[in-house]
Amino acid sequence: MVNADEASQGDAAENTAGPQPHAETIAHLFHEHNRALVGYLRARLRSEQEAKEVAQEAYVRLLQLQKPGTPGLLRAYLFKTATNIATDRLRHRRVRQRAEQAELFEGLSASNHSNDPADQLLARERTEQLRRSLEELPAKCRQIFHMHRLEGLDQRAVADRAGVSERMVRRYVTYALVYCRLRLDGLSAEQARPEVEL
Repeated sequence: MVNADEASQGDAAENTAGPQPHAETIAHLFHEHNRALVGYLRARLRSEQEAKEVAQEAYVRLLQLQKPGTPGLLRAYLFKTATNIATDRLRHRRVRQRAEQAELFEGLSASNHSNDPADQLLARERTEQLRRSLEELPAKCRQIFHMHRLEGLDQRAVADRAGVSERMVRRYVTYALVYCRLRLDGLSAEQARPEVEL
C-alpha cells in the first residue's frame, strides 16, 4: 500500500519529468530548424531583427503547450505559429504606415489653415519641401502617386491608366509616401532611397 507522502512524491516526480523531454524536443527543433525559420521570416518581414524576435516568440509559445505532440507536428506548429505572428506584425506595420501617411498630409493641411503666422510659415516650408521630395521620385512613381493621391483616382483606375497591376500601384504609392516622410524627417535623398524598396 502506498502512503500519502509516497504518492505526492510520485506526483512531483511526474510533474518535473513531464516538461523536461518537451524542452529537449524544442531545443532539438531549434538546432535543426532555426536557421530555416529565421530565413523564412526574414523574407516575409524584410528584417533580420524582427525575424529573430518572431522566431523566439514562436519557440516560447511551443514551450507553453500542455500536450506538445510528436516532433513532426511540433515543427509544423512552429512554422504555423511563426507565420501567424509575422502576419500580425505585417498587419500592424501596414496600419501604422497608413496612419503615418495620413498624418503627413493632414498635418500640412492643418498648419495651412492655422491663423498663427509661424504655423503658416512652417506649413509653406514643409509644403515646398514635400513638393521637392515628390520631384525627386522616379517618373513612373511620381505619375502614379499624383493620379492616386492628388487626382483622387482609386487604385484600379490608376492601374488601368498607368498599365500596371494594382499591387504595383500600392507599392509605388507606399514608396512615395515613405520616401517623402523620410525626406521631411531630415534624411538626404541618398539616405532616404535605400530605406525604401520599389
